[in-house]
Amino acid sequence: MQKAQKEAAAWRDPAIGFAHAAMESLLTQRMLPTPENYRIWYLYHARTHAALRADIEARLAAGEALDEAAMAALHARHLAEPPPAEAPRAEAPRAEALGEVASQLELSLGAAIQLLEGAEAGATRYGTRLADFSQALQGSPAKLGAALSRILADTEELCRQSRAVAQHLAERARETEALRAALAQANEAAMTDALTGLPNRRAFGLALAAALAEPGPLSVALLDIDHFKRINDSQGHPAGDAVLRGLAQCLSDWLRETDHAARIGGEEFAVLLPRVRAAEAAGLADQLRRAVAAERFLTADGRGRFSVSISVGVAEHVRGEAAESLMGRADAALYEAKRAGRDRVMQAAPATAAIRAA
Repeated sequence: MQKAQKEAAAWRDPAIGFAHAAMESLLTQRMLPTPENYRIWYLYHARTHAALRADIEARLAAGEALDEAAMAALHARHLAEPPPAEAPRAEAPRAEALGEVASQLELSLGAAIQLLEGAEAGATRYGTRLADFSQALQGSPAKLGAALSRILADTEELCRQSRAVAQHLAERARETEALRAALAQANEAAMTDALTGLPNRRAFGLALAAALAEPGPLSVALLDIDHFKRINDSQGHPAGDAVLRGLAQCLSDWLRETDHAARIGGEEFAVLLPRVRAAEAAGLADQLRRAVAAERFLTADGRGRFSVSISVGVAEHVRGEAAESLMGRADAALYEAKRAGRDRVMQAAPATAAIRAA
């Protein structure tokens, strides 16, 4: 929605304007659009909670990052539910999950619009029939003609009103759709690494949890760019960023449709390999390692090129193993690959009996 349209929507209904502003803040700050985060930004833009707004503005002025910890602190300080002995706060109720709200609004508005459109069409047909009948009764007693004229006028007014209401509801439906799209955009931004375009750690955690719930084998590969600090120091951070983007592209080209890759740290990436055993995962990871080694990146002065290498640790999930244990074993294998000289793939040791018994 363009700025003028947003301003017009806000003028018609300030709540719509505050909702749009809250979604834009979530998107700008790359925050997950949870009900708590949405509520904080909604109240900030609505200016109904002076202490909360002052706290946020002070943090922004100080250059403080509004990360998840900061948002949790803001919510706990200003919006946490009061103890039972206290009177409930009046500024706003706890927000519903935004996706559910948007969905319910769309359904309700869609049904209402269909109903009104049907009513409008029926009223229009009724008015036409009355007009025809009124013409046919010309010359009849005056009272009957006057009554019919009044009915016709009432019907025409009904048509006008129903058209206006239907148009108003259609506008609200479009505004709701714009909010739903903004929610989806904010959610995607909160799950995406801005530099590489890959999913981030949060998204990887959700994908891992979903994969662990599925039957069949599952392997995880953790990979790290060797001597990345040396690359940044010698070639500069722009060159280092180019390496990260290049590795992300290699990953995207290498992935199968069922795989999931993410950037989970500075130069660390993770890959989920559903329905793949550890030995096969190690072979696939070695293909990726060779593909990365074959890439050539521009030097800082743009006159030469340099190559990079990666180290990879691979672990296969065992039945009953927690996500933290699986990732820990893959990380241990990655550490072994680095300790053994880097530029290689190492397979994690088998899970312990305690893990198997869990």
